Amino acid sequence: MSDKPKITKREGETPSQAMARLSLTPECLSAVVLLDSKMMGNLDVIDVVDELRRQTAALNSGDMTRAEDMLLAQAHTLDNLFAQLTGRALRSQQLSALEPYMRLALKAQNQARATLQTLGELKAPKQVAFVQQANIGNQVQVNNGTAAQPARTRKTQKAPNELLEVQHGERLDTRATGSAGSADKAMATLEEQHRPSQRRREG
Repeated sequence: MSDKPKITKREGETPSQAMARLSLTPECLSAVVLLDSKMMGNLDVIDVVDELRRQTAALNSGDMTRAEDMLLAQAHTLDNLFAQLTGRALRSQQLSALEPYMRLALKAQNQARATLQTLGELKAPKQVAFVQQANIGNQVQVNNGTAAQPARTRKTQKAPNELLEVQHGERLDTRATGSAGSADKAMATLEEQHRPSQRRREG
């Protein structure tokens, strides 16, 4: 088995820097753990890293087959653990041994359920709807320290006809003495002594 994988140096990179970059990749770290577990036999670390790279490239391109297969296999493994731990708990002759086995069995069962739920979300992603909110209605007045309350709508009231000031059905008295405007106080209403004694005849 090769101790070091083949390294392709980048421009301006020293051999030590290239080795550090490769050693810290997820594929290389995973390959070291897998080979150290002695569960894969005497495989070449370069072959394991290359295979992990191929799987990563497939995932980046949108192929979720490997991830789905992994989740399904893990769900089967967790379900098997649940069955084995439950059997050991039922075969226990003492309550002190039954309780920890059942606790571990239920944890495995819950993990199997969560794994299958994740697999289902990968197969059928949830649709997220973005709804634009429209603010319709009265304006909201916010006071510091108090709750927001809707501002009262001002009612538009029609001003009375202050020019005529007559009730319905009455006729306008054209002979009534008018009051002077407030704009020019010099134009006050003439008193009777300044009025002509006789009116001119019309016609």
